[in-house]
Amino acid sequence: MTSTAVESRVADQVEPKRPEPASAGRWAWLNGDYARVFAVVLAWNVVLIALAYLFAPSSPVDEGIPKTGIGSTMSLLAHTYRWDAGNYGEIAMHAYTGSYAPTRAFYPVFPFLVWLVQTASFGTLGLLAAGFLVNLVATWLAAVALLKIGRHFFDGERAPWLVVAAFLTAPAAFFLHSFYSEAVFCALGFWAYLFALRRQWLWMGLTLIPLTASRITAAVFVGLCFLEFWRSKGWKPRGLLSWHLLWFPGAFLGLGGVLVVMKLQTGDFFASFNALKGVREWSYHKFNPNIAETIWREAKITGHALLGDTRMDAWTLMSHVLPMIGLTLLFACSVYVLVALRSKGVPLALFGFASIVMLTMNNNVVSVHRYLLPCLVMYVALVLFGERRPRLRGAVHVVLYANALVCGMIYLRFITGFWSG
Repeated sequence: MTSTAVESRVADQVEPKRPEPASAGRWAWLNGDYARVFAVVLAWNVVLIALAYLFAPSSPVDEGIPKTGIGSTMSLLAHTYRWDAGNYGEIAMHAYTGSYAPTRAFYPVFPFLVWLVQTASFGTLGLLAAGFLVNLVATWLAAVALLKIGRHFFDGERAPWLVVAAFLTAPAAFFLHSFYSEAVFCALGFWAYLFALRRQWLWMGLTLIPLTASRITAAVFVGLCFLEFWRSKGWKPRGLLSWHLLWFPGAFLGLGGVLVVMKLQTGDFFASFNALKGVREWSYHKFNPNIAETIWREAKITGHALLGDTRMDAWTLMSHVLPMIGLTLLFACSVYVLVALRSKGVPLALFGFASIVMLTMNNNVVSVHRYLLPCLVMYVALVLFGERRPRLRGAVHVVLYANALVCGMIYLRFITGFWSG
């Protein structure tokens, strides 16, 4: 070793290293998950607003504008207020006191948050702006949770971010941006599962309660978290002898709260379940536990349409073909995760199978492609396929691109008032 090298080493040992500038630590949060995901989600929302601003005026508006007329204004957010958004808007403004009974079929968490933001702004924010802020924050939190969930299944940084990309490019992802409850539901569901993966049962339980007040399909997330809880106990029956198990029946306190609200405002505990009875437009909603019959009937409709035996009109495409393709992919993804991850993949796989059952028990598959948005097993399976087969990783990007194209097509239909699910 040369004398110069020796002097250098001695100097390193004697002279203390210079402390890093305080500004480096002060701005370190910009490289954190929350900041980076927020930048992505905000940019994603800006793109959707820009698309609506550019293309909506050049297209004829169909029947999807709610009768309240809020979505017919020239607001930059008017395009978010279509179809069922009118029911959520009615609840945010008047709760369930209106005479339009079908509104009771929509759960109160999202419209309550919209009302809360509006109230906190002392009326300076309009209904659409308040809804946009709620969904922006909810989509951000859902994407952060999904990124962290991805890290439980994948090493490195690339794969978890692809899971988030799969979520934001899903064919129905634009509903996260619209005046719907999808973003809030996904945020609560994803965080409940993340807390379960972290074995933070208290936070999981507290998240599941508002989740069951958001939508009846929250039951599949309760099941997902329960399976993860059981897996943490090695699938041993005696592992269930824990007070933490009480969080799973306790999760339905949220649903119980909805029943109480319905009783107080309508006089009927089960008003949300009876709301669609006698409504001609929604007569296809009928409880039918024979899901095999429903799936077979829908499969025949889809097959005939794809083979050209029947006309592929807009209703057939949006309410039969796309939902059935989505259910088929959900089944395939659930099987793949079960085979590839074995015990670790059991909760997600069974979550996928249970979702298929839950989404077909009402005798139809209308809007199912929208209801598949919270089914994170599909995003994990897609990225897992690419990670297990490096030579086919390019196929993952092709799928993301194709999904984004389909999402854009449906989104343009939605903002111009055409039925989109």
